[in-house]
Amino acid sequence: MKLSGNRFIESLVSIKAKHMVSPILGDIPIVPFTKPASEAVFALITTAGVHMKTQPVFEVEAGDSSVRYIPSSVKEANLMISHTHFDRSDADQDINCVFPLFRLKELALKGIIGGVARHHYGLMGYIPNTTPLVEETIPLILKQLQEDKVDAVILNPG
Repeated sequence: MKLSGNRFIESLVSIKAKHMVSPILGDIPIVPFTKPASEAVFALITTAGVHMKTQPVFEVEAGDSSVRYIPSSVKEANLMISHTHFDRSDADQDINCVFPLFRLKELALKGIIGGVARHHYGLMGYIPNTTPLVEETIPLILKQLQEDKVDAVILNPG
């Protein structure tokens, strides 16, 4: 569903969305990143609905709060997007627009970053009921990030 360019439709969607989505309450702990990037392991988290073609598609209209684990060894051709609430025409041509895993690997090969995590994460951005996201999905992601000894996460919306 392409919204860009039609300000009237965009404003209507924005007004409706304010009453559909529960905000996540509480403070977000911000921690200064002091490790040199050339020594750090990076992971990606996208809310663009990216997943492997072998994984279940996101249940978009249900506000799917689940996560798809994406191994760093995945091939570009094996990824897809099942989120339908944004114009994804560019991302359908180049997945790196919303999930720059292959650019991240290039940075690691050049020594600009220390490494790429074993796992990355695909989620949807449309999650009206955020309770399952906060109570179930995020703890699973945090556990895997710790197991993979990730130093930094790049968050990328759709």
